[in-house]
Amino acid sequence: MAQPAEAPATPGASASEGKVLAPSPLALEKEVRDAGLTAGLAGLVPTRTFATDVDDKDRVALRTGVVLSYTVLAGRVSPKPLFLDQLRSIRVGMTTLGTGKGLLATIDTFIQNIQNDTASREDFLQELDAVASSMIVEEGWGAGDRTGPLLQAGAWLAGTNLVAAAIVAADSPAAAEKLLRKAYVAEYFLGYLEGEGASKAGPTTSTVVETLRTLQSVANKPTLAVTDAQAVVAATETLLGTL
Repeated sequence: MAQPAEAPATPGASASEGKVLAPSPLALEKEVRDAGLTAGLAGLVPTRTFATDVDDKDRVALRTGVVLSYTVLAGRVSPKPLFLDQLRSIRVGMTTLGTGKGLLATIDTFIQNIQNDTASREDFLQELDAVASSMIVEEGWGAGDRTGPLLQAGAWLAGTNLVAAAIVAADSPAAAEKLLRKAYVAEYFLGYLEGEGASKAGPTTSTVVETLRTLQSVANKPTLAVTDAQAVVAATETLLGTL
């Protein structure tokens, strides 16, 4: 009988320590291909768009993370106008959260270079992918930002939605066993949202907590089947639909 995968030695640690919070979009893509789902995730990425300049900063952080994940996963093949729209949406979200001028300037440079066809998407996707997992989130994205790890949570949940959809499409219980054992990631985000972040969290995060609990429960089951991937798709779709 398969057992839940063990957490890495240092889950949820900060980028300053050389560790990551959760598998990044590109890491999830590699895991999917290593599990034998050779179609990958790019073809499953929706053209869903979000406003990233609303008053609810928790929602902004989540939406920005979702768009970031979609941009990274489909960025090699998405049409140039869509790719640029997504980059601008990320830029607006980062601005709304109070992100520092350095990262914003980097995004601006890549937007300009891509507009002029003078930059490789691949290089920028690697940089953007790193943002999804290696920020010192408890310090926020800028002065006054108190959204904590919600951007990373949004990116990971969006990626997990696509991973589960790929498992369902392939009808592969073996892939479910390999790819849905991420209880330690759900537990990290839950630990923050129910711990030090509880006093900062807005109403949007209640749905995030519910979704994370579902993923945690699935990951800790003795064995996993395609029906568990379907449950993950349903839970994450519900969350994405509320954003």
